Amino acid sequence: MRILVTGGAGFIGSHLVDRLVTMGHEVIVLDNLSTGSTRNLANALGSPSLLFKNADIRKVPDSLLKKFGRVDRVCHLAALTNVRESIRDPVGTSETNLIGTLRILEAAKRLRSERVIFASSAAVYGNPQTLPVAEDASIVPISPYGASKAASELYCRSFEENHGIETVSLRYFNVYGPRQRSGQYSGVISIFSRRIHQELPLRIFGDGSQSRDFIFVSDAVAGTIAALEKEHIQSRIFNIASGRETTILQLAKTMQEVAKGAPSNLRFEPARKGEVYRSLADITRAQTELGYSPTVPLHDGLSKTMKWFAGNRT
Repeated sequence: MRILVTGGAGFIGSHLVDRLVTMGHEVIVLDNLSTGSTRNLANALGSPSLLFKNADIRKVPDSLLKKFGRVDRVCHLAALTNVRESIRDPVGTSETNLIGTLRILEAAKRLRSERVIFASSAAVYGNPQTLPVAEDASIVPISPYGASKAASELYCRSFEENHGIETVSLRYFNVYGPRQRSGQYSGVISIFSRRIHQELPLRIFGDGSQSRDFIFVSDAVAGTIAALEKEHIQSRIFNIASGRETTILQLAKTMQEVAKGAPSNLRFEPARKGEVYRSLADITRAQTELGYSPTVPLHDGLSKTMKWFAGNRT
């Protein structure tokens, strides 16, 4: 298949591109490199099956779409994912996440694509009333980031109804692994990894009882490929997660164990607004319909991730 991957130079996107190229698919990567990097594509850039284009999803030139020709599938991962930044600048987040998604849906129509896979988020659930949370739970996002993903899902559904292109929304939970950015607002695992290697205390916002459903990036990619390749999909929304709940305090202690000899001090700070308290996915639908089955235990995933961060400290 010919597959367009937006955000393909980013964290999850680059791992997806690596896997698709290895499987023999022809892949087009669209990324403006605002958060991604061509270094993430080092394994695939030399392949004749990969075409990389530096472009913004909010304004993809018509001339570029004409060069692409027909594309069988689109995997739309490009987005601004920073919850704190979305609170500070909700308009900027919406322009990229919502308008950008509409632009890609329009591009998919131009490219005569059969299916669009949209990278949604567990953030659409907000603080769910019951756990584990299933796909039919209420959508009550508590951040502009979550709201932008929820609205994009609705546009995907309406686009399918009006234009006949299949759309599938994958609600990723807390994906982690090599290549994840370790900046100020990135995922807690990348932040903890960086601070452990710098021998700094691990900062915990709140009392550490808040929880997340952490999923290793290779498992997230496996779920995405299943949604890309499966011929007949009954549902259009799937949780992509591990189905296991881990508190932030448990995570910190596990990472200290993996680090073997790292400083054990923790620093507790006030809880932050706009962030979900507990998160745990029901992955039954993805298991049943997509054949999805996460395989990487948290301890093993953390070991691989921290080893990568040790060799990539910049």
